Amino acid sequence: MASDEFSTKRAPRLPPGVDRRGFLRTSAGGAVAVALASLLPAGCAADYPEAEGVELQTLSPKEFAVVRGVAESILGGAVPVAPELVARRIDRELALVGDPVRGDFKLALGLLEHLTPLGGHFRRFTALDTATRLEYLHGWRDSRFVLRRAVFQAVKSFVFFFAYADDATRHLTGFEGPWTERFEIPVYPVDFGEVV
Repeated sequence: MASDEFSTKRAPRLPPGVDRRGFLRTSAGGAVAVALASLLPAGCAADYPEAEGVELQTLSPKEFAVVRGVAESILGGAVPVAPELVARRIDRELALVGDPVRGDFKLALGLLEHLTPLGGHFRRFTALDTATRLEYLHGWRDSRFVLRRAVFQAVKSFVFFFAYADDATRHLTGFEGPWTERFEIPVYPVDFGEVV
Protein backbone atom coordinates (compact mmCIF):
# COMPACT_ATOMS: atom_id res chain seq x y z
CA MET A 1 0.00 0.00 0.00
CA ALA A 2 2.77 2.41 0.91
CA SER A 3 4.53 1.72 -2.38
CA ASP A 4 1.35 2.74 -4.28
CA GLU A 5 1.22 6.04 -2.38
CA PHE A 6 4.89 6.67 -3.08
CA SER A 7 4.58 5.92 -6.79
CA THR A 8 1.70 8.39 -7.24
CA LYS A 9 3.55 11.32 -5.70
CA ARG A 10 4.91 13.78 -8.20
CA ALA A 11 8.37 15.27 -8.18
CA PRO A 12 8.49 18.86 -6.95
CA ARG A 13 8.15 21.42 -9.71
CA LEU A 14 10.97 23.81 -10.39
CA PRO A 15 10.26 27.44 -11.29
CA PRO A 16 9.61 27.86 -15.02
CA GLY A 17 12.81 27.74 -17.02
CA VAL A 18 15.07 26.69 -14.13
CA ASP A 19 16.70 23.28 -14.22
CA ARG A 20 20.10 21.62 -14.36
CA ARG A 21 20.36 22.16 -18.14
CA GLY A 22 20.25 25.92 -17.65
CA PHE A 23 17.47 28.37 -17.01
CA LEU A 24 17.52 30.28 -20.30
CA ARG A 25 17.75 27.44 -22.79
CA THR A 26 14.46 25.93 -21.61
CA SER A 27 12.31 29.05 -21.98
CA ALA A 28 10.58 30.12 -25.15
CA GLY A 29 12.56 33.35 -25.31
CA GLY A 30 15.91 31.74 -24.53
CA ALA A 31 17.10 31.67 -28.14
CA VAL A 32 16.08 35.29 -28.59
CA ALA A 33 17.95 36.22 -25.40
CA VAL A 34 21.10 34.46 -26.60
CA ALA A 35 20.90 36.27 -29.96
CA LEU A 36 20.24 39.62 -28.27
CA ALA A 37 23.06 39.16 -25.78
CA SER A 38 25.53 38.59 -28.61
CA LEU A 39 24.81 42.15 -29.74
CA LEU A 40 25.42 43.74 -26.32
CA PRO A 41 28.63 45.69 -25.74
CA ALA A 42 31.29 43.98 -23.66
CA GLY A 43 32.37 47.07 -21.73
CA CYS A 44 35.87 47.68 -20.48
CA ALA A 45 37.19 47.39 -16.94
CA ALA A 46 37.49 51.18 -16.62
CA ASP A 47 33.71 51.45 -16.96
CA TYR A 48 33.26 49.18 -13.92
CA PRO A 49 35.48 50.36 -11.03
CA GLU A 50 33.50 48.15 -8.58
CA ALA A 51 35.71 45.23 -9.63
CA GLU A 52 38.98 47.11 -9.18
CA GLY A 53 41.41 45.11 -7.07
CA VAL A 54 39.16 42.02 -7.04
CA GLU A 55 40.70 38.85 -8.41
CA LEU A 56 37.91 37.38 -10.52
CA GLN A 57 37.77 33.71 -11.50
CA THR A 58 35.00 33.68 -14.09
CA LEU A 59 33.04 36.95 -14.11
CA SER A 60 34.17 39.96 -16.11
CA PRO A 61 34.43 43.32 -14.29
CA LYS A 62 31.06 44.27 -15.84
CA GLU A 63 29.36 41.07 -14.67
CA PHE A 64 30.85 41.45 -11.20
CA ALA A 65 29.53 45.03 -11.03
CA VAL A 66 26.05 43.88 -12.07
CA VAL A 67 25.94 41.12 -9.43
CA ARG A 68 27.19 43.55 -6.80
CA GLY A 69 24.53 46.08 -7.87
CA VAL A 70 21.77 43.47 -7.67
CA ALA A 71 22.94 42.39 -4.21
CA GLU A 72 23.14 45.99 -3.04
CA SER A 73 19.61 46.67 -4.30
CA ILE A 74 17.69 43.59 -3.18
CA LEU A 75 19.46 43.08 0.15
CA GLY A 76 19.02 46.77 0.89
CA GLY A 77 21.36 46.84 3.88
CA ALA A 78 18.95 44.63 5.87
CA VAL A 79 21.35 41.69 5.60
CA PRO A 80 24.72 42.11 7.36
CA VAL A 81 26.75 40.79 4.42
CA ALA A 82 28.60 43.11 2.04
CA PRO A 83 27.32 43.04 -1.57
CA GLU A 84 30.93 42.72 -2.75
CA LEU A 85 31.36 39.54 -0.68
CA VAL A 86 28.18 38.06 -2.20
CA ALA A 87 29.45 38.87 -5.71
CA ARG A 88 32.86 37.31 -4.97
CA ARG A 89 31.21 34.11 -3.70
CA ILE A 90 29.05 33.89 -6.80
CA ASP A 91 32.13 34.39 -8.99
CA ARG A 92 33.92 31.54 -7.20
CA GLU A 93 30.92 29.21 -7.38
CA LEU A 94 30.34 29.86 -11.10
CA ALA A 95 33.99 28.98 -11.74
CA LEU A 96 33.37 25.62 -10.04
CA VAL A 97 29.97 24.77 -11.52
CA GLY A 98 30.85 25.43 -15.18
CA ASP A 99 28.49 25.50 -18.12
CA PRO A 100 25.60 25.68 -18.88
CA VAL A 101 24.80 27.40 -15.56
CA ARG A 102 27.80 29.74 -15.79
CA GLY A 103 27.00 30.75 -19.38
CA ASP A 104 23.32 31.33 -18.64
CA PHE A 105 24.09 33.35 -15.53
CA LYS A 106 26.57 35.56 -17.40
CA LEU A 107 23.99 36.04 -20.16
CA ALA A 108 21.36 37.03 -17.60
CA LEU A 109 23.71 39.62 -16.13
CA GLY A 110 24.31 41.11 -19.59
CA LEU A 111 20.56 41.36 -20.19
CA LEU A 112 19.99 43.03 -16.82
CA GLU A 113 22.80 45.50 -17.48
CA HIS A 114 21.76 46.64 -20.94
CA LEU A 115 17.98 46.17 -21.26
CA THR A 116 17.16 49.09 -18.96
CA PRO A 117 15.09 50.78 -21.70
CA LEU A 118 12.50 48.05 -21.00
CA GLY A 119 12.09 49.72 -17.61
CA GLY A 120 12.08 53.25 -19.00
CA HIS A 121 15.73 54.03 -18.15
CA PHE A 122 18.37 55.07 -20.64
CA ARG A 123 21.44 54.40 -18.54
CA ARG A 124 22.84 50.94 -17.92
CA PHE A 125 21.86 49.11 -14.71
CA THR A 126 25.14 49.75 -12.88
CA ALA A 127 24.83 53.50 -13.58
CA LEU A 128 21.43 53.73 -11.83
CA ASP A 129 21.03 54.61 -8.15
CA THR A 130 20.05 51.87 -5.71
CA ALA A 131 16.34 52.76 -5.51
CA THR A 132 16.01 52.93 -9.30
CA ARG A 133 17.83 49.61 -9.65
CA LEU A 134 15.35 47.98 -7.28
CA GLU A 135 12.39 49.42 -9.19
CA TYR A 136 13.93 48.12 -12.44
CA LEU A 137 14.47 44.65 -10.93
CA HIS A 138 10.85 44.59 -9.77
CA GLY A 139 9.87 45.18 -13.40
CA TRP A 140 11.70 41.96 -14.29
CA ARG A 141 10.11 40.15 -11.35
CA ASP A 142 6.58 41.23 -12.32
CA SER A 143 6.97 40.91 -16.10
CA ARG A 144 4.41 38.98 -18.11
CA PHE A 145 7.31 37.35 -19.99
CA VAL A 146 8.60 34.08 -18.55
CA LEU A 147 12.15 34.82 -19.67
CA ARG A 148 12.35 38.09 -17.72
CA ARG A 149 10.87 36.47 -14.60
CA ALA A 150 13.29 33.52 -14.92
CA VAL A 151 16.27 35.88 -15.18
CA PHE A 152 15.16 37.78 -12.08
CA GLN A 153 14.47 34.62 -10.06
CA ALA A 154 17.81 33.04 -10.98
CA VAL A 155 19.90 36.10 -10.11
CA LYS A 156 17.90 36.76 -6.93
CA SER A 157 18.27 33.12 -5.84
CA PHE A 158 22.05 33.25 -6.24
CA VAL A 159 22.26 36.53 -4.29
CA PHE A 160 20.02 35.34 -1.46
CA PHE A 161 21.74 31.96 -1.19
CA PHE A 162 25.23 33.41 -0.92
CA ALA A 163 24.10 36.18 1.43
CA TYR A 164 22.13 34.01 3.84
CA ALA A 165 24.75 31.24 3.83
CA ASP A 166 27.00 33.64 5.74
CA ASP A 167 27.34 33.08 9.50
CA ALA A 168 26.53 36.77 10.06
CA THR A 169 22.88 36.07 9.14
CA ARG A 170 22.27 33.45 11.82
CA HIS A 171 20.42 35.93 14.04
CA LEU A 172 18.06 36.66 11.13
CA THR A 173 17.38 33.04 10.20
CA GLY A 174 17.45 31.49 13.66
CA PHE A 175 20.02 28.94 12.51
CA GLU A 176 22.04 27.87 15.53
CA GLY A 177 24.89 26.48 13.49
CA PRO A 178 25.92 23.00 12.47
CA TRP A 179 25.71 20.30 15.12
CA THR A 180 29.50 20.13 15.34
CA GLU A 181 29.46 23.65 16.79
CA ARG A 182 26.67 22.91 19.27
CA PHE A 183 27.61 19.52 20.65
CA GLU A 184 30.87 18.08 21.91
CA ILE A 185 31.08 14.51 20.72
CA PRO A 186 33.87 12.57 22.39
CA VAL A 187 36.21 10.63 20.17
CA TYR A 188 36.79 6.99 21.12
CA PRO A 189 39.34 4.69 19.56
CA VAL A 190 37.78 1.76 17.74
CA ASP A 191 39.51 -1.58 17.48
CA PHE A 192 38.44 -3.28 14.26
CA GLY A 193 40.56 -6.32 15.03
CA GLU A 194 42.86 -7.85 12.52
CA VAL A 195 42.22 -6.62 9.01
CA VAL A 196 42.93 -9.20 6.36
